[in-house]
Amino acid sequence: MSAFIILRCLLLLFIASTLWSFQIEGESLNFAPPFPSGDTDSIAQITTMAQASDWLGPLAPIAISPFFGITILAGVSQFGGNWELPNSFISDNPVLQNPYLFWTFLCLTILTSVPRFTKVSKPFAQAIDQLETYAAIITIILIRVLTVFPGEPTGVDEVTVVHASIFTFSSSVLFCLFATFNIVVINTIKFFFEVMVWLIPIPFIDGLLEIANKLICALLLAVYLWSPTLALCLNFLMLAAGLFVFRWINRRVHYIRNIIWDQFWCLLRPSYQIPNIAELIVFPDRPLGPFPTKARLHLRPHETGWELTQRRLFLGNKTIILPRDSHQLEIYDAILVNRIKVNGFQQAHLFFSKRYSRNLEKLSGLLGIQLPRNTLETNTLIQSTEPDGGLNLP
Repeated sequence: MSAFIILRCLLLLFIASTLWSFQIEGESLNFAPPFPSGDTDSIAQITTMAQASDWLGPLAPIAISPFFGITILAGVSQFGGNWELPNSFISDNPVLQNPYLFWTFLCLTILTSVPRFTKVSKPFAQAIDQLETYAAIITIILIRVLTVFPGEPTGVDEVTVVHASIFTFSSSVLFCLFATFNIVVINTIKFFFEVMVWLIPIPFIDGLLEIANKLICALLLAVYLWSPTLALCLNFLMLAAGLFVFRWINRRVHYIRNIIWDQFWCLLRPSYQIPNIAELIVFPDRPLGPFPTKARLHLRPHETGWELTQRRLFLGNKTIILPRDSHQLEIYDAILVNRIKVNGFQQAHLFFSKRYSRNLEKLSGLLGIQLPRNTLETNTLIQSTEPDGGLNLP
């Protein structure tokens, strides 16, 4: 959650710098004496660069459907004809006017959208969903870096809008940070709801959801082409609504992605299924000590029992010990995810992926956790049917 807090601080920093940059010039209020000419030029440059509606307006539709959103922007820029476009971000953008960008993202849109239409192929589409998100972030930042708006300085050095200790932030850096934050938040929430819909046993609902995503993306981009300011307001409303539920959803998205990616890597690299270290990533099904439900925890054996740690980048790690004399842990092989049952003073189930399902006996030995007899017999039976004893060595 530390990354979320840092990004939230950067968002507040961006809002403050934007409000500051929209100051009314002193001459219009008949201040005396007027600003020096150098200060006036600097304020004019900051005001020009901070026209956030031009560049930040299309972030919401791009976050909802990254490849499709960039495809539409490139298509309008290249094939808009005599349309009177509202801003230079579309009409005079050298990146969006590159024909390779349009055709590349059109192909990527088709390749990533078709698997989402059926429940059988949707897990594969969700596995590559975060790659699409990262690609969109990189593309939108490149568009910003390589695009010079009217009135902006053409050199590398830009007007500094924020000083923070030894660090200096320009307007483009703030815009890029906000764009990344915006896309991650909205896309994370969208990913969670797509997985929930995938679990609903109703045919064609996945295809209807994908069509709805594309229609919403196209509608928001139409609003942006009509009024970038209105599009920016809608983007802030969506972002504000998303922030209310982001922490709750983010924990569950980490859980879902861990389950999906582990299965995906097991198919690509069979040796990934063999436990080599005495550590396991687990997710509690209920609040456990200081940890909320579905928090990403690292389980390791400890000299007095077992250690659970939540790693946090800036705020320091949270750690609790489950003493062996008051707790008993057991590993069970389930259908969709495996689980560790915690009995004792603190009771919970720790879910983990099916990555080590064929090697639960070795995993239990590394962690010092009891493997019930029925689970051991099932695991032994599965290994006996494998030509390499269940290790799946390449």
